[in-house]
Amino acid sequence: MGTALAASFQLRAQTIGMKFPAFAGKTYDLILFQGDKQVTALQGTIPSDGNFTMVIPKAYAPYTGMGRWLITGTREGGGLDMPIPGKDFSVSCLTDKPSREEDFTYKNNADATVLNTMFREQQSILMKANAMTAALQSFSTSDAAYPTFEREYAAQQRAYESFEKGVANNPCYAAKVFNIFGITRGLGTRLYEKEQAKAANIADYIAHDMNMDVLFTSGHWTSIISAWVDIHTQVLKDKQAFATDLASIERKCTDKQFTDFAGRVAYYLTQQGKDDFMAAAAPVVNASKKILAYEGSMQGYKKALVDSKAPDLIIREHIGNMADHNHKDIILKSNKLVARPQEKTLLIFYESGCGPCENLMQQLPGNYEAIRKKGVRVISISSDTDEALFRSKSRDLPWKDAYCDYEGNAGINFRNYGVSATPTIFLIDHSGNVEAKMASLQDVLDHLK
Repeated sequence: MGTALAASFQLRAQTIGMKFPAFAGKTYDLILFQGDKQVTALQGTIPSDGNFTMVIPKAYAPYTGMGRWLITGTREGGGLDMPIPGKDFSVSCLTDKPSREEDFTYKNNADATVLNTMFREQQSILMKANAMTAALQSFSTSDAAYPTFEREYAAQQRAYESFEKGVANNPCYAAKVFNIFGITRGLGTRLYEKEQAKAANIADYIAHDMNMDVLFTSGHWTSIISAWVDIHTQVLKDKQAFATDLASIERKCTDKQFTDFAGRVAYYLTQQGKDDFMAAAAPVVNASKKILAYEGSMQGYKKALVDSKAPDLIIREHIGNMADHNHKDIILKSNKLVARPQEKTLLIFYESGCGPCENLMQQLPGNYEAIRKKGVRVISISSDTDEALFRSKSRDLPWKDAYCDYEGNAGINFRNYGVSATPTIFLIDHSGNVEAKMASLQDVLDHLK
């Protein structure tokens, strides 16, 4: 039975034969890529003859993706990035200072050769195209040579398009990962001079043609997501197109992949303060049924976003000593926040001692009557943790709805509304939907004009 089990394991095992005699005695790691994670799949020491075999752990085999073999424990370091094609292969290197692709010999791994060939062909076209671009910028349109430069640049555009068709029709792993590497260098599947056209081309490729399994194992998961978000928020600036592209990406992803993808998107949008794009993305994310957990920035998809339903307010009253955490909660339904004659609710999250908050809370009383006459109810929620401080600061506010649960930014309303910075101001309409999210009194006054 033991022999049968061993034979069965060998059938399932995926191996990489290594021959690196010049590195005998050095230790190494084998890194496999899983989204934004670099998994150390193997560690070992190169034997005296330099010949050894790495066995991909069963948890990842058969592995198709990029791998990184690193020399460890030495100041010189070194290593090799290589495509792993989902089957056994070998690689050898006989020099102690490899610096060229010719220094490595692969067997049963055509992807390594294909990848290098594609890079050389692409670079040749780009060099010619860039030379023509420089010429077009250096000469005036009236120069006799200008039409020649235009024709040659157009010829390189056609050559690049033909090259990319060949990449798209090539079924091997190298062809699928090639354009991912290109995007990290700002290259799409066409040559365009204008940023808008180039951005649209890259965004379209990511949404419709990019293989998500390949991206997940490429080592560029995070950088591609970051580039995709930047393209939409900083160049294309079309929230609906962003949501449409996200829906296309979702259909290509496993649950694990989409959870990670959506989490990264939320992180970058939060960093940029793009609540409008978060609001556009939220229906796609929440309807996908693929999210494994709403954690960290992902909570933003469930929070108070513009054009989304506002969370109910939880008015928490502490009973006795606050340290005992005894309290009673009064729930104010978001669609009940507005009571005639008011038509809207201005919900203010602030903190005493915060400079911008202090300015807001000093200026707002003088503008309260004008705001109230526009049919707006004002409710303020403080993140103060000191009861005496809150009461002294809120005592003279002209509106009656001033609340604090003394739990700081961890308070339930701060969490439910996804407030991470103060002041944050929400304008809620009569149906309980978030009409606007703002950060200053001037924003409020401009919106209510």
